[in-house]
Amino acid sequence: MSEGGNTPLAEEKDEAKKRRIDDAIARCEAPIHPDFLVPKPVADVEPGSEPPSKKQKPNRGMNKNKERRENVAAMKKVASQQLCPRLAYLNECDGSDGEPRCSKHHDRETFMETKLPDIAEECPVLKALGVCPAGLNCRFSAGHSTEGKNVDKDGVPLSKNCSWHEKIPHIGVIPGEKNIFGEELRISLRKKSYDFSRAEELAKAWNCWYSQRPKDAEPDDERYSAPTDAARFLGPLVEKERRRIDLTNKRILAPLTTVGNLPFRRLCVDLGCEVTVGEMALSMSIVDGYQSELALLRRHESEKIFGVQIAGGDVAMMSKAAQFIDENVDCDFVDINCGCPLDEVHRRGAGSRLMAKAGHLEGIVRCMSGVLKTKALTLKMRTAHMEDNRLKDFNGRYAHNLVPKLEGWGVSALVLHGRTARQRYTKLADWDYIKECSGRRKCPTPFIGCGDAMNWEEVEQHCATHGVDSVMVGRGALIKPWLFTEIKEKRHWDISASERLDLIRDFTRYGLEHWGADPRGVETTRRFLLEWLSFHCRYVPVGLLEVQEAKINWRPRPYVGRSDLETKLASTNSKDWVEITEMMLGKVPDGFSFVPKHKSNAYQAEGAASAATQAKPDEDGAAG
Repeated sequence: MSEGGNTPLAEEKDEAKKRRIDDAIARCEAPIHPDFLVPKPVADVEPGSEPPSKKQKPNRGMNKNKERRENVAAMKKVASQQLCPRLAYLNECDGSDGEPRCSKHHDRETFMETKLPDIAEECPVLKALGVCPAGLNCRFSAGHSTEGKNVDKDGVPLSKNCSWHEKIPHIGVIPGEKNIFGEELRISLRKKSYDFSRAEELAKAWNCWYSQRPKDAEPDDERYSAPTDAARFLGPLVEKERRRIDLTNKRILAPLTTVGNLPFRRLCVDLGCEVTVGEMALSMSIVDGYQSELALLRRHESEKIFGVQIAGGDVAMMSKAAQFIDENVDCDFVDINCGCPLDEVHRRGAGSRLMAKAGHLEGIVRCMSGVLKTKALTLKMRTAHMEDNRLKDFNGRYAHNLVPKLEGWGVSALVLHGRTARQRYTKLADWDYIKECSGRRKCPTPFIGCGDAMNWEEVEQHCATHGVDSVMVGRGALIKPWLFTEIKEKRHWDISASERLDLIRDFTRYGLEHWGADPRGVETTRRFLLEWLSFHCRYVPVGLLEVQEAKINWRPRPYVGRSDLETKLASTNSKDWVEITEMMLGKVPDGFSFVPKHKSNAYQAEGAASAATQAKPDEDGAAG
């Protein structure tokens, strides 16, 4: 026996295990226990055959709408078959103007003949609210339909004069949700009759002051950029006037395009998230009153600290959007998107492109800070838009130069993602540079770091060693939304497949409450659930790993789970994702197809029924 009671054979096994783990991590491969790995197939290569071609360049960015055309057509077909929403909800419709608009489809007999079969007997919306605004259109209508009429939880038929109509006027009004704007307000925006005089006067004052700068003045020349000089036109910004927002030691969910919708944020709040931010909304679309953009500003009552994020490159338009939000939106802070890496956003002068346009950025921050009377102003940026070759320090990155300026211009908190826009989501976030930027602050401005957080130890380490007050979680929450629970309780949660399926059920229920239980709402819920599953499938259960601290850049070899359900949840085949949605939402309609909005360079489907994942270490597609 060797010293300590270990046999040479046991020591040899431990050493082999350590080498196996180290080799896997060096390849950016998840160190999965060998018992769960699928043996690598042996390729049949005929003598004299050509060698395999070079790997094609992986897809990047977002799929275009034309690649999703079949699904859009299926959605329109489903929506066209629905009964008039007023008649379906209140059992009557006089065809008058108002919300929702009458669709003129009042033939109940024809509708009932072509109506899709019910998904289940119990309606989740009826159970949650006491009434289902989708009414007879509901895919769960058996639980609230009597003699061809929509009824409430007590079996009483609804009518135009009932108390439910006053509480929930139509399917677009959801109890517990805020920032639902009436038709009159939207019309005033569309017809340009909304009073934006506050924002217009401030933008005009900024342009007047900015025009006095010499064309050859350096952006950091204090003669033209000091706050005391700008105060001649914009008013002084002193510490006591700055609207505060407490983001220290908070569990924060990043703003996530498409997948950061209200139902997903509700799920994250259930799991311990303390601060949520809505999806990026374009300032021009808000000011023009687009319903789809205004819907991105909605907030659920469970979101205790909530911010809205807006993007734009025009000083006047961003100021108007800030004024509208200040006067009409229930939120705690307004975040400027200065980090989106998408070219479509850059063409508008917005996103990370704004970092390279110091004059526009200064005007936007100053004017938005001036127009916001009841909300704090925050800003989320990257380390740079594109590396500036003229700057020798920090490989051409320049966020550290912007930090003290942004404080002086009027932001109440800063968020820094540790990558440039050119990097998108390749390589690891540079937390050492985040620490450098944090040290450039001149005021006690809350500073939040963002990038690659995948376990609670990383969050603790970043807060302790990298000078950040909190860590914002993005892709880590999409892969495993219970990360917030792990951070709160400082533990690794080996969540079971059935528990994960319960979370998917919760998302589905929240989605049906938010988008409606009619065919259109069901398919909208399905689409956003599929978008989430395209990220969630990347999770490798803790119980399968040989180490607990998983990293976001690890990619697994093909493996099987501890149950058939766990194996299916790990599949990167979209057909398996669709089958998971069918457990909650019934069969997909004819012509349905699913192409994720965000392409993934890290994964490719391996065939019709593959449950395995395919590795590629260097890039990961994700939400903005």
